[in-house]
Amino acid sequence: MITASTSTVASKSRRRKIVAVIFWIAMAALVTTVAVLVWHSVATRHDRRTLRLLRSGTPEARCEGARIVAAEHAPRAARLIARRLAREIDPGVREAYVYALGWAGRPQDFDLIADIVRNDLAPYNRHTAWLSAARLDPERFRDLAATTAVGPDGWDQIGLAYAWLEVGDVRGVDELLHWAVAGASGQRAGAARALYRRVAPLLDAAGHWPLDVTVKDGEEWPAELVAAIRRRCAELDLQALAADTHPHTARAVAVRRNAGKLHRARERLARLLTWL
Repeated sequence: MITASTSTVASKSRRRKIVAVIFWIAMAALVTTVAVLVWHSVATRHDRRTLRLLRSGTPEARCEGARIVAAEHAPRAARLIARRLAREIDPGVREAYVYALGWAGRPQDFDLIADIVRNDLAPYNRHTAWLSAARLDPERFRDLAATTAVGPDGWDQIGLAYAWLEVGDVRGVDELLHWAVAGASGQRAGAARALYRRVAPLLDAAGHWPLDVTVKDGEEWPAELVAAIRRRCAELDLQALAADTHPHTARAVAVRRNAGKLHRARERLARLLTWL
């Protein structure tokens, strides 16, 4: 009798454990399903908002939509931009669209970008198109650079030089140093931005960045700093440094973009949960 009773108790205990496991599995499945549905709702709302911005009649809204596409993986919105780029007449919106397509990562958009490089009437748009071409397809960018006559406008020169740095090639550094001093105000800032983002890290990695100098992204560099950077670049095998660091730089950019996406997704989810 004692043995049978002990066996019965053990059997009931096993059944309770099995029921508990099944319960928690079911709860986990339920929570996962709810989370997926909520996330799908968040993503759908966000996609619809982005598409509404891109279809807006105001240039500011269309630029905002393009910035979202540049920052996030938004394939439907990127396709809409690609369709509308050719007939977009506002130069600022066209530039925002070109920038967004460069980050959207759709190789099929390369020909659209190449056409902007060759034919757009706005120099700053051509500048941005060079960068987008390099980001979309480095090999085709090299072919484009080899077969395209680049005009004397500073924005064309800065864009091509910056684009070379995007693919790990330092051949345009002297051009950037030139325009960082000789360009118009916006061009000086544009050249300094390229130097700050792509050349300063190389010098810093080699211990050649001036320790007493602090600059910010997007601000002009004084002529004395440009001259100092030119001297320091000449002391290094800058191309070898770029070849060593470029793969790591590309990965770091991808990590920062993914972190930004997660942060923005968390904000959208928090807003939706508050609304609910």
